[in-house]
Amino acid sequence: MNEIKNDVLVVGGGLAGCVAAESVLKAGKNVTVLFSNGGMSEISSGAVDVLGVIPGEKPQICERYMEAVPALLEKYPDHIYKDCGKKLQEGLDALVSLAKDGGYVLQGFDGKNVWVPNMMGTFSVNALVPDMMYDGVCVPGEKERVLVVGIEGNVAFRAGAAAVSYGQYQKKLGGAAEYYSTVIRLEGWGDRRKVSDGELADYLDTAEGIAELADRISTFCKSNRYKFDKILLPPVLGYINYSDNLKKLQEACGCKAAEIEAVGNSVVGYRFTRALYRGLERHGATLLRGAAAKSLAADKEEICVEAVLGLTDQMHPGTKVTCRGDALILATGGFVGGGIKARKTEVWIELLDKKLGKVEADQLDRDALSKSGQGFLKLGAEVNADMSVKDEAFGGRVYACGNLLSGQNFASERSGAGIAAASAFLAGIHAALK
Repeated sequence: MNEIKNDVLVVGGGLAGCVAAESVLKAGKNVTVLFSNGGMSEISSGAVDVLGVIPGEKPQICERYMEAVPALLEKYPDHIYKDCGKKLQEGLDALVSLAKDGGYVLQGFDGKNVWVPNMMGTFSVNALVPDMMYDGVCVPGEKERVLVVGIEGNVAFRAGAAAVSYGQYQKKLGGAAEYYSTVIRLEGWGDRRKVSDGELADYLDTAEGIAELADRISTFCKSNRYKFDKILLPPVLGYINYSDNLKKLQEACGCKAAEIEAVGNSVVGYRFTRALYRGLERHGATLLRGAAAKSLAADKEEICVEAVLGLTDQMHPGTKVTCRGDALILATGGFVGGGIKARKTEVWIELLDKKLGKVEADQLDRDALSKSGQGFLKLGAEVNADMSVKDEAFGGRVYACGNLLSGQNFASERSGAGIAAASAFLAGIHAALK
């Protein structure tokens, strides 16, 4: 059995796990990150929400996310931001720096939340957006002609329907743009009736693919009687060459261009998480990719994690590895990331061997988009003010962060990435002190 020893262990490869590891490195300690996949970050929009809405019967839209945190705590005093909110800006700074060092640029708007067009034909509220989305932000009151481009065969995005929906929805935000649409036919992949986002991204990563797209869109723009101020495209401009591809489109069309916001899009999630991993490795972290943590144990001296590396099935048992450290940070996500398990109505955190009880009827709302949010989402790990898990069995050496934490309603608050960054940064500080 292989054995790895480091100052701090982090279990989880999503945004929270990466920021936690970065925080440990900033404190001058060594860190090993174990993860089987990128968690929620791998299927994320690639943008960062901090606090967009204070939920309730009359949800309150937040203009400035830092100023909104005290208002949220006034309404929900036990919210997790009570403890980690003081490290929110440092956590966001660490995330932005880490992503940038990995080649993924996130941009803010002087502390303001902004509205970004998404694949559903509406607008999502975000605090930070990747440079690929920056020029697509809705600017209230600005009159501009916007061309929404779809690609024939890509059924994940309907440009015509989206353009109509954007035009109607923007009025709620004070927008004054005119939206038009077109569908571009690409022939480089042959006679295909349907093509996935991933296949499109692969094709547009080639010189031939992006040249064909740029030529088709610029030809349409030049032959149209309108001059467009902005072009919106689905988030498929490559896994690798996306920034260069966007510049080529802007040059070819002579106007701004941007990707719309993804909804569970693997292309954007791949860019985001891989950039975070590159940044961590450049900063000196040890990454154990494809590592599934099976159990953890603690004594007065250290934390021990038993994990399995590699493909595991009936024919492949994987490689067992033991990881030891002075402290452990759990960033395994909640119901979506897999950190919280559910079997019928029983809910528990597997690695902590802690049952959270049952999901009761009063924790559920038949309205999937309930204004007050779904109560069961608040289930999670109970932690102290330093993010250490409230369980004497771990001797204060196990910390938790991100969506694994109780006392949050990230979906209705539009706060998931902000909570992940703040709580992970705080957990990293204290884990490093062990």
